[in-house]
Amino acid sequence: MERDRTADADDRDGRRPSRRRVLEAIGAATAAGTAGVAGTGVTGADPEEEGDDELAGLQLATGDPCEWERTDDSRLPFETEGYGGWGGHEFLDTESGLDHYPVVLAHGNTRDACDFLDHAEYFMERGFGGDALWAITFGREGSTHDEMRNQLEDFVTQILEYTGVNKVQVLGHSLGVTGLRYWMDGLDDYPDRYDRVETLVGLAGANDGTWTCGPGCEEGPDNTRVCQFISHDCADTPGEPLYELNTPDETPHDEEIDYHTLRGSADEFFLVRPESPTLEGAENVEMATDHDGVRTEEAAKQLAYEWLSTPLSPDARRQD
Repeated sequence: MERDRTADADDRDGRRPSRRRVLEAIGAATAAGTAGVAGTGVTGADPEEEGDDELAGLQLATGDPCEWERTDDSRLPFETEGYGGWGGHEFLDTESGLDHYPVVLAHGNTRDACDFLDHAEYFMERGFGGDALWAITFGREGSTHDEMRNQLEDFVTQILEYTGVNKVQVLGHSLGVTGLRYWMDGLDDYPDRYDRVETLVGLAGANDGTWTCGPGCEEGPDNTRVCQFISHDCADTPGEPLYELNTPDETPHDEEIDYHTLRGSADEFFLVRPESPTLEGAENVEMATDHDGVRTEEAAKQLAYEWLSTPLSPDARRQD
């Protein structure tokens, strides 16, 4: 897909900062260094000596969890089984209809869909309607990638049927990034889903693993099940799902799909491999913040909005 990835056009009313200015602001913050960045969670521990026991201690997420059960689907216009979330014009109290491709938001380990309520407000203030904003809550706090893939398949299928379009845009944070990529890569009983995705945005994803999972890819206790997929060894070992997901191409079908990543220069999960959240072939941006800051900070939300404000194309409507 041919797109100007460095476009500098302001919006029609002139109030939105241009994408160039956002990138310049991020670059300036990064150039200033990470000293004194609030809430980084970096304690000086040697990451090579840490292991699975440290995983829970590094869940330094920002934001209040949902006040309802994880599998509650009452904030969606369709029924689900085994997962929850929110989305659509009724929940978000907007007019029905679409001007943009729907955005599917996928949270990280131990989190839920309410991590993205601020994103919904931010996007709606800039012209998005509720039918373009959807967030999933995976059925378990520490869901496996197979569980995330199955639930995303159902969630996206229902969104496409509800909205009547043929593609979505996806944004993941932390574990949600590899979960989305794993879903896009397909299942044994259905083909890959790259043709269902217009744009992928990955915020602090462990695309090349994380040191907090320690060595090996062996099955562990429930609170470390995610490490069966995203340890460094899983990224380095042929035959392991994360290695295969990255091989031979980390951004398949990049002629049709726009790939973007954002990482924090003070991200406590990537002390050993700072480049892990990036994807070869994507637009990769770094900002001076921590693991959660790439989701919560104003500049990060602005950049995500810039990447995801894709208007519907003339052929976006489903033909079935």
